[in-house]
Amino acid sequence: MTRTTDIDPMYASLERTARFVWANLVSIVWISIGWFLAALPIVTLGAATVGAYRAVLSLREDDREGIDRTAVRETVRRQFVHATLLGLVPLVLFAIAANYALAYLVSETVTAGLLALCCGYAGLYATLVSMPTLLGLAEGKPMTAALRDGIVWTARHAVGAVALGVVTVALLVLTSLLTVAVALLFAGIAFALHVEFISSVDEGETRVATGVTDR
Repeated sequence: MTRTTDIDPMYASLERTARFVWANLVSIVWISIGWFLAALPIVTLGAATVGAYRAVLSLREDDREGIDRTAVRETVRRQFVHATLLGLVPLVLFAIAANYALAYLVSETVTAGLLALCCGYAGLYATLVSMPTLLGLAEGKPMTAALRDGIVWTARHAVGAVALGVVTVALLVLTSLLTVAVALLFAGIAFALHVEFISSVDEGETRVATGVTDR
């Protein structure tokens, strides 16, 4: 394990993601464009994300060059309904929070303000859980197993999940400032980082568990 990984797993993941993106830049651009177009209807955000995750996973396979489009199509087809529903949960919660926030601004009632905060926090939590959950669907896990693993992963790695969310938002803001970059680069880089970070954290846990067992 490198010194960088010991000190800051996110920093190490960013380094590895940067190298991965550079080595697969053309494919990353195609993933970003595909995700951007597929997610435009908004309701398909979850399914588009599962497809992007599966594309990144196929790039990480040692025996493959380029995106396994057949695997991406098959994964999206199989997980479409579950991914769509999961992708809608944070959006619905944020929409409810926005409505209560507007009601609070108009009426200044404490109840509306509290409900806005509660729904907002619930939306943030659902967003964090959706990252490992949708990745699990992309890996072929059943819906219940992916959701369970996503909730457990987020609970065990709350700081890491928040850090991943913050970096993703920062990346979205940065690419949005560069206008066309949000369509050409955001999704590919963001989801490559998600896969790298979640995988590295899981591998670290496995190494620790193996070390304890060997003792």
